[in-house]
Amino acid sequence: MKRHYIEFLESKPSELKEMIDTTPIVYVPFGALEWHGEHNVLGVDSIKATEICKRSAELTGGVLFPCVNYGAFNTMNFPYTLSSGSRPHIRMTKKLVKQLYEMGFRVIILLTGHYPTKQIKQVRKAAKIISKKEGCFALGIPEHYLIPDLDYFGDHAAYWETSIMTYINQNYVDLTRFPKGLNFTERSRIHGILGIDPNKSTIEIGQKALDLIVERLSSAILQVLKTDSIMPFDEIYENYKKIRGSPLNFNKTFKIYGIKDKKEGLKYLSWLIFKNGKHDPNYKDEEKDK
Repeated sequence: MKRHYIEFLESKPSELKEMIDTTPIVYVPFGALEWHGEHNVLGVDSIKATEICKRSAELTGGVLFPCVNYGAFNTMNFPYTLSSGSRPHIRMTKKLVKQLYEMGFRVIILLTGHYPTKQIKQVRKAAKIISKKEGCFALGIPEHYLIPDLDYFGDHAAYWETSIMTYINQNYVDLTRFPKGLNFTERSRIHGILGIDPNKSTIEIGQKALDLIVERLSSAILQVLKTDSIMPFDEIYENYKKIRGSPLNFNKTFKIYGIKDKKEGLKYLSWLIFKNGKHDPNYKDEEKDK
């Protein structure tokens, strides 16, 4: 059942107060202005997070805040990408949740579509601190924490993100701009693609993923309100950790990223560590050409 929600930017103070009094739920999407290959628009993370929050708000009610686009860190070193240091962004997020609580919100959702490890820790820590300090219910996660059972653990401009973006709006994706037949090293170094070949993406996979993300997020929020307990949010963290397992399980990690073997994985790590993940449009895989 769809419920009434409002967008902060378009709301008058009286409308905001009324929503807080009746449905004190707030959604804050976090994104990035970052390269996602030639085949995707530059706002993938922001568009994705906003769409998820909007669709969930339609089911729970509450207030949708504008996406935090600026200030993302740990962005890839590719063209047309804006980033900042982590400390200002972390301080901003802590202050943001404090102010949201002071406004009267009691369920605070920080949903990040940009998810290097530091960014995930940032939203989760901010949510944990405000929940413990004030006794409210805050959740800080990337979208893939809600569907690890689909083997989606986050990628960058690859199979999953491209599928989701195609489902949101087919005009956001143009796979004719992305070459076929590239191995993982070529996809990552030349095109900034971290994950399974986006040429395998489909609108059906995107729909399945996004619909289930929204269903589980909205269900957890309503369950939190019904039980007056943060346990449904804690279960999201625990379930993801259980299914994902250790990143040091290389066989599983290789499968997630579409890495053929350990040799290809070591090439990627070498590029990431020694070249700082620098965009290399002239890279040629000499071994592949042999």
